[in-house]
Amino acid sequence: MEFTGQGKQKQSVENEYSAEKRKKTVDEFLVKSRQPLVNKVAALFLNALLWMYMAVIIYFFLSAVFDYNDYYIGLLKISFNMSNHDIRIFLIKAFIYFCIFFIILISWKYYNKIRYGSLNRRSRPLITTDEDMLKLDLIDEHVYNVLKTDKVIIFEKNPVRELERR
Repeated sequence: MEFTGQGKQKQSVENEYSAEKRKKTVDEFLVKSRQPLVNKVAALFLNALLWMYMAVIIYFFLSAVFDYNDYYIGLLKISFNMSNHDIRIFLIKAFIYFCIFFIILISWKYYNKIRYGSLNRRSRPLITTDEDMLKLDLIDEHVYNVLKTDKVIIFEKNPVRELERR
C-alpha cells in the first residue's frame, strides 16, 4: 500500500495491520489490572449516573428547542426559573460564540499556512537498532531480550535503571 504525505513523496506502509490481526480477544491486552469488585461497582454506578445526567441535560435543551413541556421537565425549568425562550436565547448565544471561535481558529490556521508555508522540513527519525538501545545503558541485555521476545512478563521491580539526578 502506498500513500503520499505532506511532501508528496511516496511512503510505503507495511500491511501488518490487516483485518485478521486487528481481531483481538480480551486476553491480548498489553496491561491487565486486577480491580477490587467494589471499585468496579463504584465505577459502573458513577458511569451510569453520568449517562443519566447527560440524558436529562439533552432532554432539557431539546424540549426547549421544540417547545415541549411535560410535568418533569417543567419542574426542572421552574426550579431553574427559566422558560423555553430563555433556553433558546442561551443556545443561540452559545452557537454564535462557537462560530466566532471557529472562524478565528480557521483564519489563524490559514494565516500560519500563508506566513510559514507547508512544513516539509521534517524528516522521519532513523530506525533504532538493538545496539542503540543497549548503548543507553538503562537496561541489561538479558532483560532487553526478554522484553522483545516474551508475550507475558511479570517484574517484581522495575528493570530500567534510574537516571542520575543532576
